[in-house]
Amino acid sequence: MIGNRVINLLIVATLALAGQTVLALELGQDCVNPVGEAGKCVLFRECQPLVDIYNKPVNTPDDTQFLTQSRCGLYERKTLVCCAGVRSKGKTSLPESPNCGVQLTDRVIGGQPTKIDEFPWTALIEYEKPNGRFGFHCGGSVINERYILTAAHCITSIPRGWKVHRVRLGEWDLSSTTDQEDDFYADAPIDLDIEKIIVHPGYNLQDKSHHNDIALIRFNREINYSSTIRAICLPLSNSLRNRKHAGLSSYAAGWGKTETASASQKKLKVELTVVDVKDCSPAYQRNGISLDSTQMCAGGIRGKDTCSGDSGGPLMRQMSGSWYLIGVVSFGPQKCGAPGVPGVYTNVAEYVDWIKDNIY
Repeated sequence: MIGNRVINLLIVATLALAGQTVLALELGQDCVNPVGEAGKCVLFRECQPLVDIYNKPVNTPDDTQFLTQSRCGLYERKTLVCCAGVRSKGKTSLPESPNCGVQLTDRVIGGQPTKIDEFPWTALIEYEKPNGRFGFHCGGSVINERYILTAAHCITSIPRGWKVHRVRLGEWDLSSTTDQEDDFYADAPIDLDIEKIIVHPGYNLQDKSHHNDIALIRFNREINYSSTIRAICLPLSNSLRNRKHAGLSSYAAGWGKTETASASQKKLKVELTVVDVKDCSPAYQRNGISLDSTQMCAGGIRGKDTCSGDSGGPLMRQMSGSWYLIGVVSFGPQKCGAPGVPGVYTNVAEYVDWIKDNIY
């Protein structure tokens, strides 16, 4: 395999240049290649210019030296190289309206079950359990061709022995292998292996207020959008980031997947009114939970809460024709859908800079 061959080549060449220092950068970090060009530290196979050099019928000593000196670290025992130009062309970007937040159906208002192509950015996180079984226990939202946004607690607050395994996109009815509604047949859902998980460094398992409950999952390949797999918009502009949502209608969607419960085989939706975090804080303060501006609240009407959504799943609003991710399902009252106690969500607008800084 090309990966093993190049690792061997780089290791041999590195030993030959034993006096030199090899940078130890992390996947996705900025770097400068041997000729002074800016780039990103990426997996070797993702850097086509270096792959092309390696695949030449004969490598000159200069080629070998360039490959060797391009090495910038290791990721899960795989060689990372400084790939020039990735910063400008290879770094994934966050789409803006009208290239996100668009669903092909306009049937949003109505009962709880979603239509087959509604909210096509909803994702499911699959876990591997110690008994060899697998299950979906959290959700997320597609934000571009390589990432979903989810909750940090879906990564770190899972039962002992569980491992985050894969991400499923394009799902609607978990009880069916082929999703069909009326005369619409959906493509089969796709299961994606995970290349990297980034949990917000400020998230603390011991913090029962769940501040910074946000994480990114990067797929090991780019996805192609379809009628059932699309990206939701993030509030990237200052005007969107500063927009107040309190008192306005929003939606959560998912299968009701939490660490301990499952509400439905079919994707559900629920309409929720956004509540100002200052107004919902007292209900939690009595339990020693302190909410702040990085969080938001929604719901609080009996029986209507994100029991229908998923941990880590989306809280969404439609603005100017596109759907925006305004919150990530974080936590709520012990009794789901308890009257007067809204659910708590991570306020996505407060984390746009963190998201931008951590995708590549």
